[in-house]
This record gives sequence, structure tokens and C-alpha cells, in this order.
Amino acid sequence: MNSNYFTYFPYTEHDLTNEGQTVKLTNLLRRFKIRSNVKNRVDVYSHYVIQSGDRPDTLAERFYDTPALAWVILHFNDIIDPVWDWPKFHQDFDNYIKGKYGSVPEAKAEVHEYRQILSDAFVKNDGTRVGQRYLVVDQTTYNSLAPASRQSVDKYTYELEQNDKKRRIKILDKQYLKSLQNEVKVILRNGV
Repeated sequence: MNSNYFTYFPYTEHDLTNEGQTVKLTNLLRRFKIRSNVKNRVDVYSHYVIQSGDRPDTLAERFYDTPALAWVILHFNDIIDPVWDWPKFHQDFDNYIKGKYGSVPEAKAEVHEYRQILSDAFVKNDGTRVGQRYLVVDQTTYNSLAPASRQSVDKYTYELEQNDKKRRIKILDKQYLKSLQNEVKVILRNGV
């Protein structure tokens, strides 16, 4: 992935050997955050569900015509670590489960949490999916609830739910790219 992201960072001089010889280094300590009032405006983004094979660079190529803007996909969705914060598919997900729990059957056999179901998932008339609402409760409370209003969630199911949440991202509309790039350049270079 060839990214132009690091071209926005300023340089700093450092004497790495304490011998009076300075080296020009990229100052990676500068940070920026896309303002939440921008990220929450529904007119500046569209929703996308990550599919198997999608990567930040392939999505940037698809939506912004260049893989160099993969950093926009990552930052707009608060993805810090593209290895752990990006959803896993098929064998990668199973390998993650095996590494964390020993095996898929072991993960399915161990309870992660008990839930009191407040309302079931449903689809609105406009096609919007509303997820199940629930409270996490202790085992004693769980046992006191009617079977129809409780749910025991195993480790595998919990991890699968968390992984599926990662699949739903926002794609910044292409018309706002230049503005974002200019703002990032000013923030990173000037420390504003």
C-alpha cells in the first residue's frame, strides 16, 4: 500500500548519537482527529459493509480512485490497528478463535455473558435494521428470567458479534476529500 499520509507530518532534527550530528526524521508524534461533528453528519458519508477480501487500500481505490488514501478510511472509522480493528473472515477468524480460546468447540462451550433481552432485533419499514436490545446480567438474575427473555452467549458468538460490528464502516464522500487533506496538512505541519 503506497500512502501519502506520512508526507503531511513535519520533520524534526535529532542528534541520535549525541555527537553533534543531527538527522532529519519524520515527527510521528503529531496526531489529528476528525471532528465528531463532521463524522456524525449523515450528509458527508455513506455506509459500507466490509466484505471478505476488502482492505483499506482496496476500498480507497474503489471510492477515492487511489489506494494512497487508505488512511482516510482508517481515520474516519477510528481504526487504529488495521490488523486487530479490521474484521476477520473465514480461516483468519477461526485462527483468531483458536489462538485465543484453544479451539472453536472450546470457545462455543464457554459462556461469555448472560443477557436479559429487552427487545428483539427488527427491520424498520425503510429497511434499517435495529439490533437486539439487552442488558448483561449475572447468572443468578439470568436463572430467574423466563426462557423467552434471556440469552446465554458463548465466547465464540460474542467474538463473532464483535467482529461483525467491525464490518460496518462509514465512507467519507469524495467531495470532502480535499478539505480533509488540507485540514490534516495544516494540523500535522503546524501543530494546530
